[in-house]
Amino acid sequence: MNPALRNSPGVALACSYLDHTVLQTGVQFPLDTTDRSCYFSCMASTGTATRDRILEEGLALMSQAGLNGVTLGVLADQAGMSKSGLFAHFRSKEEVQIGLLEYTAKVGAERIIEPAMKAPAGLPRLQVLITHWFGWTKRAGLPGGCPVAAAMFELDDMEGPVRDWVLEQEEKWRAFLKRLVEEAIEGGHLRKDLDAEQFVWELTGIYLAHHAAYRFVRSPDAHRRASIAIEALLERASRPTNKTIGRRLARQKLSIGKFGK
Repeated sequence: MNPALRNSPGVALACSYLDHTVLQTGVQFPLDTTDRSCYFSCMASTGTATRDRILEEGLALMSQAGLNGVTLGVLADQAGMSKSGLFAHFRSKEEVQIGLLEYTAKVGAERIIEPAMKAPAGLPRLQVLITHWFGWTKRAGLPGGCPVAAAMFELDDMEGPVRDWVLEQEEKWRAFLKRLVEEAIEGGHLRKDLDAEQFVWELTGIYLAHHAAYRFVRSPDAHRRASIAIEALLERASRPTNKTIGRRLARQKLSIGKFGK
């Protein structure tokens, strides 16, 4: 991520959602000018590259098969390595699942948050984020839907570290969305009396409804209905003098084509 973007006020909370250990091997070697330190450094780089390859393969698998579909054996076969080789990078199935979810957050942030943080604060930034959020997995080249959204359904009745991780990230994500809505209110783009938490509640509801309709129901009009729902949400949230903002933004920027590309 661009350091200037990461240090900007609006992205500080987003970065807490993006924090991950994908690029860490868990082993640190002191660097000096000796040949031995260079040797160990190369070993660490190799381990990082292998871990990244495992996560890339696992992410595509998880987007289709879900968390429970990513077993150590299947992932090892997918990555072209032995099960014991996989254990050198992940010590348990739960560690694999959390690693894959962290990698999902990284990939998603590059396609959702970074473009939004380049837009002007307020409604323009919120609109860009929504546009890039809906349908982001297809643009990322994932064969299935959003792994995090699927995990929320998959883990709703389960307890453990994986569910705890998903819950924590979902809470951070909603807090980030709320802050963007508040910026739009402060900028005069949305009503001063708007309930930001309610706006986020409805927005995330639309996202999950779109996910279920598009992935499970396979509804051909999932994109269109999501566009209509967002249009109505923005219109209700707009200032009385700007009632057309929501409709115009939804039609021009949150189109069916945008979701699908």
